[in-house]
Amino acid sequence: MLIAAILGGVAFPAHALLAGAYPDTPLARVDRNLTSSPWAGVGSITYNGGTYTGALIGSRHVLTAAHAVPADPVAAGVLFNLNFGSDLSHRIPVIRVTRHPHFSGFNTPNLNDDIAVLELATDAPVGVPAYGLYDKPLKAGTVLLMVGYGASGNGSTGISVDRDPAVKRVGRNSADAFVPDDEGSGENEVFLFDFDGEPGSSNFLGGKTLGNEIETTFASGDSGSPGFVREDGKWKIACINTFVQYFPQGPKAMGRFGSGGGGQIVRAYASWIKSVLAAGVSEQSAMPAAGPASTGAALPGVKVVH
Repeated sequence: MLIAAILGGVAFPAHALLAGAYPDTPLARVDRNLTSSPWAGVGSITYNGGTYTGALIGSRHVLTAAHAVPADPVAAGVLFNLNFGSDLSHRIPVIRVTRHPHFSGFNTPNLNDDIAVLELATDAPVGVPAYGLYDKPLKAGTVLLMVGYGASGNGSTGISVDRDPAVKRVGRNSADAFVPDDEGSGENEVFLFDFDGEPGSSNFLGGKTLGNEIETTFASGDSGSPGFVREDGKWKIACINTFVQYFPQGPKAMGRFGSGGGGQIVRAYASWIKSVLAAGVSEQSAMPAAGPASTGAALPGVKVVH
């Protein structure tokens, strides 16, 4: 049985991608705020004291998790923050949120469809990268490079470093397992991974560890963070990270070896994302709050961390 917990929460301390055991450290995972960084288009999303993550998919649009943003971003004062050459170099208001039409709440009734497109008040600065979408199926063992602004620490002891919307970290993990479309198309919509420690000690979903200084997991604040793959010399977004998970035989705490996580597979939502970008306006009001009756089921024991 998997137990999933939401990555973000307005009142919950938000942090960033986890390091492995010592001598790996959270500091070693930090991506410096340089204009030359390939991850300069991954920004933090802030409002009401909370921190989440999103990535530019156009000059004025950001891809993130649906649960990470309110329906009315203007009233909530939502900002998309870039760190392009300096800390919080650009703080751009979010003027519109378009959630996937089948999203009806985190793990309600399941973990699928937790994805949203944000529209910014102004274009991102010239030179900030925007990322294409990876539209090939994810296969078991695909290595995903994760970039996020959420909780850090190390896998042996868990979370120890507070959030900072000006500090992004980088790590990798492999797609180990998949959950299909809850509307029955047969397409995989959700991927899962485990956070492996010493070989054989916490490998609950199969596959091999990527190594102590590479493998990572999520914590609060990494909601909406992208997972990249390299294709034709370019980094493309293959997934949006949305949850952490606990296993019966593993620790029941974020950021420890033996926990895990997962998120939404972009390929399954690529047509919808492109339709939102093409429309240039939110389709939220024209779409139902929830889609057809779901064939999936919520993961048992789910709890939301506020």
